Amino acid sequence: MAGSPSRLFDLAVIGGGVNGCGIARDAADRGAEIRTRCRVSRLARTDGEWRIEAGGETFRARAVVSATGPAVLKLLGLADQPAVNSMWLVRGSHIVVPKLFDHSFAYFFQLPDERILFAIPYERDFTLIGTTDVDHEGRLDEVTASAEEVAYLCEGASRFFTTPVTPADVVWTFSGVRPLIGDGSGRPEAATRGYTLEMSDENEGPALLSVFGGKLTTYRQLAQHAVDKLKERVPSIDSGGWTDRSALPGGDLPVGSAEVKIAELTARYPFLERNWADRLLHAYGTTAWTILGDAASLNDCGEHLGQGLTQCEVDYLMAQEWACSKDDILWRRTKLGLHMSSVETAHLSEYLKEKAIA
Repeated sequence: MAGSPSRLFDLAVIGGGVNGCGIARDAADRGAEIRTRCRVSRLARTDGEWRIEAGGETFRARAVVSATGPAVLKLLGLADQPAVNSMWLVRGSHIVVPKLFDHSFAYFFQLPDERILFAIPYERDFTLIGTTDVDHEGRLDEVTASAEEVAYLCEGASRFFTTPVTPADVVWTFSGVRPLIGDGSGRPEAATRGYTLEMSDENEGPALLSVFGGKLTTYRQLAQHAVDKLKERVPSIDSGGWTDRSALPGGDLPVGSAEVKIAELTARYPFLERNWADRLLHAYGTTAWTILGDAASLNDCGEHLGQGLTQCEVDYLMAQEWACSKDDILWRRTKLGLHMSSVETAHLSEYLKEKAIA
């Protein structure tokens, strides 16, 4: 969400995700103004428009979309807007362990409690194991895997692999909160992963569209439905469907072309090791060429911060994908935190401090 008090925007989208950098980059490339780390403190209808207080500023909009996931009810409360739907917050946690197998296929297992467990090749040297379904009652900015969840995943994986998996093997965990639509079943695995769009009444004034439920794999269909619904209240919004024909930034790669493109990347930049080129292509697609630019040697990429992470990549992430911390870079974007040493991580932290001062 972005704006200026002197400018009236057709639409303000308030979101709460941390994994949508490609989506945000695409929106910015199409003319949206993006503000990250801009917490909404209040929103109210005033003089036929929305006034939104966020990050110490006031923004104006003809309509608001709340795509805040598990915080959707909280935002409705800030707007003094009642909710028709109820939410069921369920935490899903994953563990990462040293790789358990040497092929590129994933495993899906069914546990005695009838839940599905998966084990997926991850970041070249690891295996990703997930996931759990646990009621989440804590804060939404402190979502972590519990010891019980880690033990559950380790015990589940150990049923199927020759080498037992123990909590001591876990090198990293991550968790998220699923915003499920309450169905009263008490069984998270049975609850729908679908979504519902809740629009405020026209008699109440400017539109507030709230997204209940949904998931990453259906976000484009959800977004198209949301725009179609908003068109009824904000005629200036262009609802022409196009996302099914448009790739996200860097995603304009023919299916099955990864090996060819890796070869092209290493031919253009001979200083790249094969694993480095593979990581760049899978992380950025064709944007890898933009990041490396005219570099003819490793020195042309600026300071080498370790594990193939160079100054030019960090600078790109800061300038184009709103990264501002080592966690943004090492975990949310590149997953190089799994590979970098404590010395290399400290080196990156120092570089980011210098950039912030500059």
